[in-house]
Amino acid sequence: MAGRKPVHLMSSAGKVSGRQAMWQVMRKRKRFTARQVADDINADRDAVKSYLKCLVNGGIVAEDGKEPAPTGVFRVKPTHRNLVSLYRLAIDCGVDAPRLRKDGSPCVQGLPREQMWRTMHMIPSFTTRDLAASASTEAVPVDEDDAKNYIGHLYRAGYLDLVKSAKPGHKPGTGNLAVYRLVKKTGPRPPMIQRLKTVFDPNLGQIVWHDEVDA
Repeated sequence: MAGRKPVHLMSSAGKVSGRQAMWQVMRKRKRFTARQVADDINADRDAVKSYLKCLVNGGIVAEDGKEPAPTGVFRVKPTHRNLVSLYRLAIDCGVDAPRLRKDGSPCVQGLPREQMWRTMHMIPSFTTRDLAASASTEAVPVDEDDAKNYIGHLYRAGYLDLVKSAKPGHKPGTGNLAVYRLVKKTGPRPPMIQRLKTVFDPNLGQIVWHDEVDA
């Protein structure tokens, strides 16, 4: 089986895709079949069914009966011999698609970076320690090492300015950390650090920094 494509091969600036696009259709329709959601956004029907299963298990979408499936043949009417499941939106969680595992439990993967990116817009300057503390929530804590890694990549990609250089102390635990501020605000979605050692900005739909090119 082929591996999952990098995000930059599946996304483009301003275009909503994947589960976010499915969620928008569900919010608009309120009552729907998997086929209707897939057809509205030209998505794979199995992918829609997989997300619906997560939402049903999480109580956000409920099964709501059956209806005859379209035959796909001109002038041939659907019959009750071939039924498909109907669903309805039970809980509207807002504009962002719910992130759920297969069993319906919340998935927190990626949330620390989202929280850090949002926090950078809110505070004028920060160290790695400041950012980790300010971006942490009870449900999703942000590790200081993760904050250091994210800041380092964003700085090399031109998103951050260095306000004050780090000043090492003569003894362990002394000295000052480097201070940064956000100067490149491209949109609400956090730039992503990919395994290919690149920074991909989903707001722009493009790779904005590559380790080998810029080294």
